[in-house]
Amino acid sequence: MSAVTEQQRRTRRAGGPAGADPPAEVHRHERPEDWGWHGHFGPIARVVGWLMVGVLLLQNVTTYYNTAQAPWIYGLAALLVFLLIWDRYRRRNAWRQ
Repeated sequence: MSAVTEQQRRTRRAGGPAGADPPAEVHRHERPEDWGWHGHFGPIARVVGWLMVGVLLLQNVTTYYNTAQAPWIYGLAALLVFLLIWDRYRRRNAWRQ
């Protein structure tokens, strides 16, 4: 075990002198669970998702004569509905919550 001073440890963590390549241990992989993220948004995201489907469909009820945006709006709404239904199916059939 080598004796490394606190100043050397700080310098190594900060990346060393300008232009030098940082050592490999500086950029260790951090798991999302380490800082509180557990891979889901909770029920609020699902509620907001359904609200956004409603907003997208309401955007197409306009007085514009040009309906070039209609396929995009309907397509995005359909994609969002598909993702919300897939998420519900995935959560129901998951082994763990």
